[in-house]
Amino acid sequence: MIKKRPPIVTVFGHIDHGKSSLLDAIQKTNIVSTEAGGITQKISAYEIIYNNNKITFIDTPGHEAFAQLREKGAKIADIAILVIAADEGVKPQTVEAINYIKTYKLPFIIAINKIDKPNANPERVKQQLAELEIFVEEWGGDIPSVNISATKNMGLNDLLDLIVLMGDLLSLSYDDESLGEGYILEVSKDSKKGIIAGAIILNGRISIGNYITTSYASGKIKFLEDAFGNKITEAYPSSPVLIYGFEDMPSPGEIFKITEKKDIEKIKIELKKKYFYSKEIKTEGEILNVNLIIKVDYWGSLEAIENILSQISELYKVSFKIVKGDVGPITTEDLKLSKQTDSFIINFNLKISNKTQEEIKNLNLILIDSRLIYEIKDRLIELIDSLKNKTDHKGEVEVLALFNKNSSKKTVGGKVIAGSIKINDRILILRDNNIIGRGKIINIKINKNNVSEVTKDNLCGLLVNTKIDIEIGDRLLVI
Repeated sequence: MIKKRPPIVTVFGHIDHGKSSLLDAIQKTNIVSTEAGGITQKISAYEIIYNNNKITFIDTPGHEAFAQLREKGAKIADIAILVIAADEGVKPQTVEAINYIKTYKLPFIIAINKIDKPNANPERVKQQLAELEIFVEEWGGDIPSVNISATKNMGLNDLLDLIVLMGDLLSLSYDDESLGEGYILEVSKDSKKGIIAGAIILNGRISIGNYITTSYASGKIKFLEDAFGNKITEAYPSSPVLIYGFEDMPSPGEIFKITEKKDIEKIKIELKKKYFYSKEIKTEGEILNVNLIIKVDYWGSLEAIENILSQISELYKVSFKIVKGDVGPITTEDLKLSKQTDSFIINFNLKISNKTQEEIKNLNLILIDSRLIYEIKDRLIELIDSLKNKTDHKGEVEVLALFNKNSSKKTVGGKVIAGSIKINDRILILRDNNIIGRGKIINIKINKNNVSEVTKDNLCGLLVNTKIDIEIGDRLLVI
């Protein structure tokens, strides 16, 4: 039986232009406060009912590193909303979103946000769009636009009315009697629950007990949850859903199908298409090779980090080899592999147990750990600088005491545990083997006397030029 299908609406926009705040206002929930750094770092899907009409929203990250996630959001959308801040206008990710909208021929609505700001200028936004050959209705075009303020709840009903109208005009439908199929948005791994796939259903229905397969993974559905974490027994098209039961990791961007157990391998072959995963990122005229093990919360985060590696590779003439990229916490096997392959570890948005921290320290491995994507980029650049600037008198100091400090200078006491340290040496500051910043040695004392160098096994006082708050137990590594 053919039934009406709710529209899938993907929300695009430059970072901080108010995408998550808009969804927050629409749902009357508090998404923004739960996001690390106030930005969306994964695709999130939400479902609402407005005037008896169901609408599914997909929120995409605005940070430049997450281009591949934004493209996934475009692939499955029926309608796009392009959020543009009235006080800032068109920005780089705005242009990128417009390109995706054009590529996938999506009908879309311009949502000019933050109109309550003193310097808001919606007309300037429309002019900038016209320069990109995007003409809103008020400027003689056919693209609807609406002025909104997500934080003041202004214009939201007008926006929702437009979405409902556009969905009706598209005549979206699905076959209720067909076997379910859909699109994998994201994948994560839980030590107790196993593999969790975040997905959108595109046709048919899926139920607990169904056999499910993609081109690379299969299993039997054990549990289902809706977008708000409620347990459900079945789900229908346009619904965002969490699927538990995959035996192997599916990849974001794959199509899944419900099938009979005997047909799994046949359907896998039918669905088989290569999922692009770059294990090596090379550059012309490389002067440095870096091995990495990358552990992330979601596959989309791995894609974002790969984008960052590509940028750094080009700018700094560094080639990267991803020895292992995986979802889920750092394991003992990861640490062994890191030691064997001389790899640095990137840990993104995952907790590290005290036992693992101790193992990292004992094995003397270098870790880059953060919940924020732009910090990963900064710390990678610091690591690259340290590797490029290695000198013959490389030294290392363990911090044993803290003395005076201000915003830019810190006085510490320590012991040289390797090599030597000299005035004007540039240093990396490590805490639990995680690079937290850098600085410069501007004065050295031994027994209150100024000296120019301290060698291994000697105690000293150091004046360090840095904005980082140094703590006892930190290590200062000469670069």
